[in-house]
Amino acid sequence: MGNIYQLMTVASNCSSFTSNESDFMPSIGSCMSKNCSKCTHCKNNTCELNLYDEMLSSIDDK
Repeated sequence: MGNIYQLMTVASNCSSFTSNESDFMPSIGSCMSKNCSKCTHCKNNTCELNLYDEMLSSIDDK
């Protein structure tokens, strides 16, 4: 997976993002920001749904 900015961008644009934190309150730019590492589908720094690369490419194409 990429750097923190890529993780935040992908998570913010991913319709399958599900927070693994019960009291999650996103705040752009903070350590509490929505990012892939805080998603229930992220295991061992990899998206179990194989969406990371697809989402990143889609964002880069815009």
